[in-house]
Amino acid sequence: MTTKPSAAAARAAVVAPLLLLLVAAAATMTTTTEAATSPCNPALLTPCAGPALFGGAVPPACCAQLRAQQGCLCGYARSPNYGSYIRSPNAAKLFAVCSVATPRCG
Repeated sequence: MTTKPSAAAARAAVVAPLLLLLVAAAATMTTTTEAATSPCNPALLTPCAGPALFGGAVPPACCAQLRAQQGCLCGYARSPNYGSYIRSPNAAKLFAVCSVATPRCG
């Protein structure tokens, strides 16, 4: 004699994996959103790359990101990856154009 699973058990067997997928997707989205909105994200300074390297016009997006990440600039200045950009003469011009205080890092 074979017992047939109840309708509730069948629904649970379908809903449980979907619920796990939903939770996993939500966790991924939260992590991605936190990374994108983190106050210190040097990737968001890409609008400043051209003017920092070569001089020239400073786009408004660069100034907005410099202001948003002003508290991060000393950390970037200490970084072997970003320090030379933050301490460059062109970066000093960026800070002046954007009315951002030049970082004084101790």
